[in-house]
Amino acid sequence: MSSGGIRDRVAAHLRDLSPYVPGRPIAEIEREYGLERVVKLASNENPLGPSRRACEAVTRELAEVHRYPDGGATLLRDELARRFGVGPDRVLLGNGSNEILTLLARVLLGPGNEAVFAEGAFAIYALATQAAGARGIAVPMKDFTHDLDAIVDAIGPRTRIVFLGNPNNPTGTIYRRAAWERFLERVPRDVVVVCDDAYAEYVTDPEYPDTLREADRHPHLVVLRTFSKIYGLAGLRIGYGIGPADLVDLIDRLRDPFNVNHLAQVAALGALDDDEHVRASRELNRAGLDFLSRVCRALSLPFVPSHANFLLVEVGDGAHAFQALLRAGVIVRPVGGYGFPGHVRVSIGTPEENTVFAQALAALLGRSGTAAAQLVQPPLEARGGAGG
Repeated sequence: MSSGGIRDRVAAHLRDLSPYVPGRPIAEIEREYGLERVVKLASNENPLGPSRRACEAVTRELAEVHRYPDGGATLLRDELARRFGVGPDRVLLGNGSNEILTLLARVLLGPGNEAVFAEGAFAIYALATQAAGARGIAVPMKDFTHDLDAIVDAIGPRTRIVFLGNPNNPTGTIYRRAAWERFLERVPRDVVVVCDDAYAEYVTDPEYPDTLREADRHPHLVVLRTFSKIYGLAGLRIGYGIGPADLVDLIDRLRDPFNVNHLAQVAALGALDDDEHVRASRELNRAGLDFLSRVCRALSLPFVPSHANFLLVEVGDGAHAFQALLRAGVIVRPVGGYGFPGHVRVSIGTPEENTVFAQALAALLGRSGTAAAQLVQPPLEARGGAGG
């Protein structure tokens, strides 16, 4: 059978599905451009690395990797339930929170159904919706932020899910408590509301709604978090969430057996107890955001103020800037596919990595003469911070 014949037998919504494109790895860029050193600021990873306690937990368990993991992740599920005051039957675990998003779409969506999300939100919302054969309704943002009033207005009789990212990727913006309270008053009680709060631990705004602590505010509220960001466990792929027990049960029936591996489970348990790592990561991120914001002002580049661990910067031609920065040994994220062709998204790195990016960006713009002090971030220790 020819490849064309196979495609003809696949549902149209799958044939037309565009795959998610991850950030390019460092080794690939080094080979392609003949570079000795590459700074990766494309995937919103924690530049401090993983929690020390997580690493110690993994090291202790390496000799057990010939065993299958606990398919129910019992210890981790119980600990998360204890921390958030819910029953273990309400805890979701996945191969990253990304898997939970796709499982929710598979359980709740099908042909004739709809999911509502914001334009310029995390690409997986639209991809998971299309993969389920459902229709996605993308609601324009307001000032780079979810317009929750407009999202409620877009809900119709066929809507099964609303996906919300807070902070949103790639803009780094948040919706605040007043907007959240209005949304809860208006959203239909039979619609599943998915709060994707992957970057929540970085937020310091007092008006940020901590939906994980308010999981009972709506009967079909699902709140997702991840160990990939502030906990630094992106390579182990583990995410979690809290949802209604009946929906969690359906997802547990559909997920692959052993979807969360053993090392990921023990690393997550170790990371949960490492408050110092979280504090240091947050401090490093705040210092990096402040520095890159100052750099953008010095270079007269508009940017979107961020509550996460990345910054959306307007550079004129995002694709051109991405390629030019690659040649200079800096990987950032082009975001034309999100509807921001004039921007790039840059993750917050170490002070040294942020400096490399700032200087490469200034060179790209022909602004290398900008005062050197404005393009060099001092080490965090010199600022009186936590250090790494």
